[in-house]
Amino acid sequence: MARLDIRRLFKSVLQEIRIFFNKQKWEEILIFLCFALLSAGFWYLESLQEEYEIEIEMPVKYKNVPRDVILSDDHPQNLSVRIRDKGTVLINYMWFNSFSPVEVDMKDAHTTKDATISVEKRTVESAISRQLISSTSLLRIEPSAIQVDYTKLMQKDVTVQADVDFQAEPGYHIAGAILVNPAKVHAYAVPTILDTLHIIKTAPVELKHTRKTVTLTVRLEPIPNVRMEPEKVEITIPVEEFTEKRLQIPVRCRNMPDNYNLRVFPSSVEVICNIPMSKYKDLENSDVEIQIPFQEFDANRASGSVPIRLTKYPEWIINPLINPGTVEFILEKKT
Repeated sequence: MARLDIRRLFKSVLQEIRIFFNKQKWEEILIFLCFALLSAGFWYLESLQEEYEIEIEMPVKYKNVPRDVILSDDHPQNLSVRIRDKGTVLINYMWFNSFSPVEVDMKDAHTTKDATISVEKRTVESAISRQLISSTSLLRIEPSAIQVDYTKLMQKDVTVQADVDFQAEPGYHIAGAILVNPAKVHAYAVPTILDTLHIIKTAPVELKHTRKTVTLTVRLEPIPNVRMEPEKVEITIPVEEFTEKRLQIPVRCRNMPDNYNLRVFPSSVEVICNIPMSKYKDLENSDVEIQIPFQEFDANRASGSVPIRLTKYPEWIINPLINPGTVEFILEKKT
């Protein structure tokens, strides 16, 4: 029964709606609304023929700013311009026009003695008027003239450091130093900042699962109140497959006095080198040295053993291992 009542109620509502729209009075209301809208449209078009005043914003662009010049914080970014014209013209300005910036040329900033660049009111008005149609009246510009104060900066060459988080594929490593080009950049700042500036880092670079040499162009990390030239550098990360090579290196004593005899057991140790494949044939025993100072032998005379370390080896050897890590010795004074 409840479902039948709902259906009857729904049909009744639909029937009443049809009756309402079929009445002659509703048609008259629609006709009235159409004429009202047309009247409003004609009135709006007529009102647009009257003159009005509006304010528009025009951007200011500073071009040819020398690297060794920094503008003051209060230099104008926009000009407030008040104009008068017919409503149709003003709507075009507001809705469809994109104004070009008023340009301030700073190319002569480094030659002026008073550290100020000024653009006269007449020049500003001329730059704005060129973007307005002839019927538009230019009433006011705020500020009427542009004056820019600036500070002359000092220059210093600063070393660039690559900020690289690198992980190669298993069996691959960085084959040598990461190259930065240029290795130094020009930094412009006030002397108090330059005195403490010794390194400029690149933006962080993350490389995962790499198995070949990578060259990237990277931005320098921004430093407050410092300008850099160039703002980007090229970094090269040499990546190569590595292999193992074993060498027998003699243990020698450095600065051995003539009145002492030294015997080392064993006299040579094995050095296990992890090196780039391209360097396998180049690596020789003479490229690796173990030179332990006499003072260390003398200091460890009681124990008769001394730890071993490499004192010379190419930078492209990764984590060299020495076997054994200590050697025994006998140090005797000649009679």
